[in-house]
Parts: sequence; C-alpha cells; structure tokens
Amino acid sequence: MTMKITDRLKAEHGVFLFQLDHLESLVHAKVPMVVLKAVVETIATAEEHHAAMEDRLFYPSLVKAIGRDSPLLLKAEQEHEEVRKLARRVRSGACDEGTIASFAVMLRKHLEREIHDIFALADEMVPADELTSLSNWDVDHLYEAIARQQPSAETWLG
Repeated sequence: MTMKITDRLKAEHGVFLFQLDHLESLVHAKVPMVVLKAVVETIATAEEHHAAMEDRLFYPSLVKAIGRDSPLLLKAEQEHEEVRKLARRVRSGACDEGTIASFAVMLRKHLEREIHDIFALADEMVPADELTSLSNWDVDHLYEAIARQQPSAETWLG
C-alpha cells in the first residue's frame, strides 16, 4: 500500500491534536506551571520537527502547484509563526495559563486548517505520484530531508 505525504501528515496531526486535548485538560485542572511548560515544550519540540518536514518536503510541491501568494498558504505561514512565537514566550518564562491555553488553541486551529483545507487542496492540485514520493519512509531519506546526519547504530542501540 502506498501512502501520500498528506496521509502521513494527517496521522501526525492526529497525535498532536490528542496531545493538545491533554494539555488543555491539564490547564483546566490547574496543574503547576512547571508541568504545563514541560508539556508545551514536548509538544512544541515535536511540532517544530514536523513543521520543518512540511516546509522542506510538502509545501514546495504545493507552492509549485498553486503559487506562493495563495491566501491559504500565506495564512498557514502566519499561523506557523504565531505558534513559534507562543512557544518562545512559554520558553522564556514570561507566560501564564492564558499563554499556555493560547498556544493550544492556535496550534489546534492551524492543524485543523491544514487537515481540512491545505491537505485537501494538495490532494486535488499535486499529482498523487508526487505526494506518494514525498512520503518515503526510508530513514536515510527522512534524515536527508531535514538536513541532519543519521545517528549511528551505536547511538540508537545504546
């Protein structure tokens, strides 16, 4: 079975949405700020890696198909920056529960927009074989795609 990159990204978004549900439940439970910051850091770090993969692999194909000035793409770029800004604010320590909640709301809005609007548009506008080729699960390809060197087997195995 072949998988398009849009399928892969949707699956990853589902994980993030689940994590955001958990973060929001922690905010409502009024857990200590140190816990909230740790949860945001975990989500933000993973989302930054995810966004780097989108920026390197997915978005260039979509830009080629629909153009850089698409309002949908401009909005997604703006949302990526807003999520990064909120994560920086949490990391700086200049935040409160409202900032944490805003991070969750902004990231959720962005993920939902990508799932329902951007990925659907890509599925219509980018050839399916191109979307499939972008979803190469080969580890070497993934490390190359994010411009990192693959860890040695010794590192992975301890």
